[in-house]
Amino acid sequence: MKLSAIFILLFILSSCTPKSDVDLYTDAKAAEGKKDFQKASEIYEQIVDQFSTTAYAETSLLRLSVIYNNDLKDSRKAIHSYQRYYTMFPTSKQAPTMLFLSGFIYNNDLRQLDSARIVYETFLKKYPDHELAASARFELETLGKDPSQTLNPQTADVDDSKNKPVKKALKK
Repeated sequence: MKLSAIFILLFILSSCTPKSDVDLYTDAKAAEGKKDFQKASEIYEQIVDQFSTTAYAETSLLRLSVIYNNDLKDSRKAIHSYQRYYTMFPTSKQAPTMLFLSGFIYNNDLRQLDSARIVYETFLKKYPDHELAASARFELETLGKDPSQTLNPQTADVDDSKNKPVKKALKK
């Protein structure tokens, strides 16, 4: 009788033991593979909260950002994840990209131009030679402008009232 009570107690204790970061990450990847992005995001959040100093926390925040942005289409949570990553892992190779992407979402999804400007200017001060620096400069130059005007410069020479090209005087 005592032996079975010990086994029951051990079973209860082992089932109450919190999962490791590795186990949680495996569960999150499985949920993501099943396209259960809500469950995956909850598990990734748990990893970041409980194991913030591990490599799994860094990878989980990266995955979380992608899920919020691409799969759940939650721009605010995506920005929060990008900025949280940048704050928690400032020396990571991915940190500049995370900072840039938060500015990109502020600008292009939420149309919060002041916030986008601050992020892009911060990015350029910290990473002037980064591969995304040219994109950050372009985003700053075109902040608040109609994308059709920035992508096709010839449309700037269109009379909007008639939607016809404006004739330019030819120099002789």
